Amino acid sequence: MQLIPDNIDFNAYQEEPETHKVRSASEFLQETIDAFYLPADAVMPSRPLWDKANGKIAFRPGEVSLWAGINGSGKSMVLSQVELDLMIQGEKVLSLSFEMLPVRQMQRMSRQAFAGDMPSKDFLGNFHAWTDGRLWMYDHNGSIKWEKVMAVMLYAQQKFGITHFIVDSLMKCVKGEDDYNAQKDFVNELCAFAQARKIHVHLVHHMRKGESEDKVPGKFDIKGAGAITDMVDNAFIVWRNKRAERGELKNGDPTVMLKCEKQRNGEWEGMLGFWFDMESMQYLEKIDAIPLRYSLHHVAHQAADFQHHKQRNSNQ
Repeated sequence: MQLIPDNIDFNAYQEEPETHKVRSASEFLQETIDAFYLPADAVMPSRPLWDKANGKIAFRPGEVSLWAGINGSGKSMVLSQVELDLMIQGEKVLSLSFEMLPVRQMQRMSRQAFAGDMPSKDFLGNFHAWTDGRLWMYDHNGSIKWEKVMAVMLYAQQKFGITHFIVDSLMKCVKGEDDYNAQKDFVNELCAFAQARKIHVHLVHHMRKGESEDKVPGKFDIKGAGAITDMVDNAFIVWRNKRAERGELKNGDPTVMLKCEKQRNGEWEGMLGFWFDMESMQYLEKIDAIPLRYSLHHVAHQAADFQHHKQRNSNQ
């Protein structure tokens, strides 16, 4: 893990020169062919490494994913596990969390990687060394102007080649929950940045607290301007099934639901169920599943599986 300090002069990155061009439609022939018939060297989009998400959820370059949930739903926790999966697949991740200090983020992620609540010092050393070149964190806590966030992202993308950005959360970057114009401006800039740079942005956002926490929320429950959901490419909602947590349901229902409300360039929308394991802070696919340690052997195994999947798709 590498820190990006807050005392860097980001002024030079505040405005990116305009590069959009008017082009003839026929110039996009090869790109259109590639969209239908993947070339052998095609870069497959990354994905969460849960088996049940395979073929359903993908994090494509040039897109923005919204991760929404009410306070305490676990949206940032889910993203922490997704960050581990992204790093395994060779992605370079920058976490811009304005709600949690870097040490707390690494403490949580270390538990997830170790698959237990008390990682050994040796594991912590090895794991942190492994994150070098894979994970960066912007060292800023509290509110921040969204224009500076864009400057930091541009700086990090140019200097380190970041491919996935985690912005947690939208409300820390825009003053006032009712400043809909600023919210739209920020999300619009995130979408333009993702498209221009061919990277992926994960944006955390809060939801309105409904009449009951026992009801799964939908995209119309997301706080702020309705245009936010319209502009992003993907919208995911994380919901805790507290009745299942309390043992009120007798059929072993999942304790967490991940709901895909929108996937502009994907064909799947629906819900996936998980069981949250408190000690490891992992989201498990089955009620009796055992948390999986992100060991070097596991990393190599997962990377090999991903490359096999990528090759198989490129040959079809």
